[in-house]
Amino acid sequence: LTVLPTHRVVCGLGEDAGVLVQAASTMFRVQPATREALTEAFAGGGVGGRGRIGLWTRSSGAILEARPEAFDRFLPAGGGAVRSLDVTLLGVALERLCGIDAEAVSGGDRVAYTKSAAEAIELVDGGTSGADAAFLLEPTPVASIVAVAAEGDVMPQKSTYFFPKPLTGLVINPHEW
Repeated sequence: LTVLPTHRVVCGLGEDAGVLVQAASTMFRVQPATREALTEAFAGGGVGGRGRIGLWTRSSGAILEARPEAFDRFLPAGGGAVRSLDVTLLGVALERLCGIDAEAVSGGDRVAYTKSAAEAIELVDGGTSGADAAFLLEPTPVASIVAVAAEGDVMPQKSTYFFPKPLTGLVINPHEW
């Protein structure tokens, strides 16, 4: 079983996108990064669960490392496993830094999704569909998914992309041998 990351492309930030890297320092340790470094670091081979997120705007890029103390009071209800997921931390950061809450994310107007870090960066560079910033994630570890389920919680939206995809009929239909 392989879990691939689902990157976020944020739209409609306008001029605010240029100050995102600076604003991120309130919640993250910020290490400047080039397009190439971000593409390589978040191409899907890494291991998530470390609070490490890539950020790309048309003016700059960075690798962000979450400072847990900056997130504690903003994390949603739930067990420790779901509260420590990279995608949960990103959800908090989107709300605090971009004003995009869970309702806006589920509405689909402000956030687009892609499996490719390179594509996310290209969308921002081209300004396609108002894309202003790309947030790049590492894959959610399978052990984290199991831990969330064991605590009775539900994974956040777009936090897992399983590969290969099982054929639906094989999974939901009874089989007779």
